[in-house]
Amino acid sequence: MWTSSRTRLRRLEAAWHQPAARSPHFPLVARYYDHVQHEPAYHRLPDQTWTDLNGELLFELLDATVSRVGQQCLYYRLCSPLADEATLHEFDAAATLLAQQPVARGQALLALDQLTAQEAYYLVDLLQGQSLPTLPGARFAPLLALGLLATLLGGFWLPVLWWGTMAFAFTNAVFHFRQLQWIKHCVRPLLQLGRLRRAGQALQRAALPLRPLQLLAAPLARLGAVVRQVAFFQVEDNWLLELLKMLLLLDMLVYARCRVVVQQYAPAIRTVFEAVGYVDCALAVASFRQRYATCVPHFGPAAEGIQLQAGYHPLVPGCVPNDLTLAGQGVLLTGSNMAGKTTFMRTLGVNVLLAQTIATCPAIAYRAPFCRVLTSLSLADSLPTGKSYYLVEAETMRQLLLACDAAPGSFLLLLDELFKGTNTRERIAANKAVLAYLQPLSWVVAATHDGELGALLQSCFVEYHFCETVTAEDWYFDYRLKAGPLTTRNAIRLLARLHYPAQVVAAAQALSATLATRA
Repeated sequence: MWTSSRTRLRRLEAAWHQPAARSPHFPLVARYYDHVQHEPAYHRLPDQTWTDLNGELLFELLDATVSRVGQQCLYYRLCSPLADEATLHEFDAAATLLAQQPVARGQALLALDQLTAQEAYYLVDLLQGQSLPTLPGARFAPLLALGLLATLLGGFWLPVLWWGTMAFAFTNAVFHFRQLQWIKHCVRPLLQLGRLRRAGQALQRAALPLRPLQLLAAPLARLGAVVRQVAFFQVEDNWLLELLKMLLLLDMLVYARCRVVVQQYAPAIRTVFEAVGYVDCALAVASFRQRYATCVPHFGPAAEGIQLQAGYHPLVPGCVPNDLTLAGQGVLLTGSNMAGKTTFMRTLGVNVLLAQTIATCPAIAYRAPFCRVLTSLSLADSLPTGKSYYLVEAETMRQLLLACDAAPGSFLLLLDELFKGTNTRERIAANKAVLAYLQPLSWVVAATHDGELGALLQSCFVEYHFCETVTAEDWYFDYRLKAGPLTTRNAIRLLARLHYPAQVVAAAQALSATLATRA
């Protein structure tokens, strides 16, 4: 159904100001990243870190993109932190422009609205210069088509050849219908090339002062040669053409030609794809900025450390903001469960990630050197491989040690309760040894329930804590980061508050007091 541009723009503007919740199909959204993640880059976010930082939920929060191309480019951007201040500044300027200029934003929204079909996810198959799938039996198509034409024309001199024409016609028809579904599958990305080109042309005509759009003239011209050939597959409801397709196997012959042309023009296709995705990402970030309190990050030398002011986690409703300066010494966090330790580490990780991907931080101020975030926050044992929780922990930490050895001074490590899969004595010993080893090589924030570690690591770690208040009627958390070690213990009081049997609570309190005197 045709809809006027004005109506479309009202709908798109409303969705930009307040994006509707949607559940992306991540295997499709991640296809662009999967295709190019092998290329050299400053950093690719490991799967564990993506999971620890709730990457999919973070993507859904940011996803105010219009097009499928924009979705894929936003996912790629979040998984690929940069260490290029000029590039990040340029992206910040693009998001600012689209936020502040409604006319430019409207032109971009309308251009991108052409790429909303599910099939647009498959455009990434055309970017690498690799061959599209070969149709089964494709090598026979020219011979069958030529045979039909030869017998048809030869029949005017030797009518008996028309029996051959009928045989070829039947064979070609059967061959055509056997290949029809496979052809439709293979041409999915080709059918979106026209829309990609039109979106690129519309963005270029808008004359937005964005560098990726200024490089589009030549790629769009080259893309036109591909689109003209692909247009053959878009002709529908033409009975004569459908008959010729069937008898002469034209769809198979044209597809074979398109495979060659797409390989030749893959760089041009990719340039247009990434320029369109860049604009859509900038629109999504502009939307995020007008919905949340954010700041533009600043980057400084490593000697200044990481400075976060009033940082909060955008996925936590009503998140309490906190400050942290991480320079020289590492940070050791203590506090009870649910007090806010892990959420604070995720807050720090998300701020660093967003600073180096979308030039936007959920904070009042952020200043830090470029760094690669690695985490160990939510590990689990592995039933399929037979690995215990402790073995998974040990292997994960081994990978972090190797990474820090290979590139000292470039990592931010967020570590939650290391080696909790083993006994207390060896856990404390292993924690102390590993954290003391890592601290000179990276910025380290580690959470623990073992208060003894503070004294053991006082030369290279500074202590902070979160705490709760427990009364006879209730308990509550203020989620405020406080300097110094945790000096209160409320775990057993919480058991009483949860109406554990009085005998259990009394026994636990007595044993705790005994253990405290022995210590």
